[in-house]
Amino acid sequence: MTDKLQQRIFLSAFLMLPVCALGQPSQPALEPIQPQLFPSEKLFLSRVARRAISDARAQRSMYEPGYIPERLKSMEREVIIRLRQDGYLLCAGVGAKAPISLATRDAALGAFELLKKSKVTDLSRVDRLLMEIEVIGDPVDIPFQDDWTQPRALDAFVEPGLDGLILLGQQSQHRFSPTELFTNDMTLSESLKNLAQLTHSDPSQVLKTALLRFRTAHWYQPRIGADIVSLSRGLTVIPREAVTRQKLDDAIESLGAYLVYRQKPDGLFTYQYEPALDRYSDEDNLVRQIGATTAMAAYAKWSGRSASLAAADIAIRYHMKGVTKIADVDNAAFLATADKQHKLGVTALFCQALAAHPKADRFLETRKKLINGMLWLQRPSGLFVTAFPPAESIGAQNYFPGEALLAMATHYQQYPDERIFDAFNKAIQFYKPYFRERPAPAFVPWQVQAFTQMTKHTQRSDYDDYVFELTDWLAEKQLTHDNCDWPELWGGIAAYQAGRAGVSTASYLEGFTDALALAKRRGDQARIQRYEKVVRQAARFVMQLQFRDDEAYFIRSRKDTIGGIRTTPTLNLLRIDHVQHALIALMKTRHILYGHEG
Repeated sequence: MTDKLQQRIFLSAFLMLPVCALGQPSQPALEPIQPQLFPSEKLFLSRVARRAISDARAQRSMYEPGYIPERLKSMEREVIIRLRQDGYLLCAGVGAKAPISLATRDAALGAFELLKKSKVTDLSRVDRLLMEIEVIGDPVDIPFQDDWTQPRALDAFVEPGLDGLILLGQQSQHRFSPTELFTNDMTLSESLKNLAQLTHSDPSQVLKTALLRFRTAHWYQPRIGADIVSLSRGLTVIPREAVTRQKLDDAIESLGAYLVYRQKPDGLFTYQYEPALDRYSDEDNLVRQIGATTAMAAYAKWSGRSASLAAADIAIRYHMKGVTKIADVDNAAFLATADKQHKLGVTALFCQALAAHPKADRFLETRKKLINGMLWLQRPSGLFVTAFPPAESIGAQNYFPGEALLAMATHYQQYPDERIFDAFNKAIQFYKPYFRERPAPAFVPWQVQAFTQMTKHTQRSDYDDYVFELTDWLAEKQLTHDNCDWPELWGGIAAYQAGRAGVSTASYLEGFTDALALAKRRGDQARIQRYEKVVRQAARFVMQLQFRDDEAYFIRSRKDTIGGIRTTPTLNLLRIDHVQHALIALMKTRHILYGHEG
């Protein structure tokens, strides 16, 4: 290897790669420019990298591309190449800024040099390794003067999964590529903290450093000769027109099977899988366990599959042990929990699970007791106490009262009860002004679903108005091609922060589908058109969050990952309530858009 080539190749055995020949941008811009490469050009560069490694392995002369596409001849870029096997990162090489074909070759040779030293794989099988390529764009300054290590300090400046970060210290330089964020399940705050620690031991010195960002063209080739897979935030982008009958069916079936897989023998579900670490979390949450049971029961009814029915039965049997009579109250019960918190949401969701079961009549007497228990918690003002004695909390008003009302409305469908109707009349008097005073996205879907169901049994226009008011408010927060540049985010609900959307969109979609159903029943053509668009776009985003095979290039255990639902497009934590909301939301989407013959 020549001295000149050695100067251009920078090797790293770690995900954190040193900055190479970056320098300060001559004209700082608000937005970094992402290198634009055609698919044919990405395939050409992949061939260059593969050929360079093949010649090096055979100890032939260093590969020199004989043909270079015209557009690439004048393009100078820095290139990172990573080699992976079964999701594991084996090595990474960096080609310093040079004509892009040469930088690609140099990065490939650098990666291969590390691969030889590591001795972790048979070099004769190198052609079968997955090759991941990032072409680095020019960095630009981040116009930020304060302490950027503070949580959320840079949220307005950095686009997760698209923007890489460069820290220029007084004595050192460090970089995070965009891919390192989502392949390691790090938040932006965590990545900034890591960069600061690498550069300074003294936090006071952070303000004396320069922070830049950059974007990359990103793709991988599974093996030599295979097609390339282009990625954005590590995702293969689902087009808007993909919300079809068949695509919805496929997503629903995959979600149902995944939830069955996540069930343990005792009936509970593994709470959270962390793909980057290939491990299950020790955390748990009973409200979300019950929610998963509800989704499992609903899917069993939807699909008619014996495996899902068996899973629903086991889960219900486990939780049925917690049904506890309320002292001094006739025929009333709640679902007691080991932590003694006895949250209303646990009882409400369990009641909903019993009603969603294919053989719901089997649990009728238990449901009646739970309904009586929830009615007992409502005060004359309409407010719900949100925990059963001895806890008696009034917290979580954005969640638990709506969940209780939904369970009551579902019960009312088959067993009309004037007490339930009265509970809704009191609830709207309390919760309508409550929402106007302190609007919150989490409040909307539960209340919308509950009151939409009750509108089937009343001509009260205030119920309709309430549902539409909540829905219109939340739908305004949807990301679309009109207010968002990134197709992978379209349809997501930026509920709490501009431009940021995540799995909460699935729960919002549950409400949107019911609001669309109400608009159809009322013949409100303007809302029908608007809500159907909202539903289709939100469903697209939920489908985008579901892990698919093409996106699992960095995953060690595909069985524990494929079919799961991410927390956000760049945070791959797979919790059971993500599956719960996505499964129910997509079943409801399939029904409202195309019907359901199951």
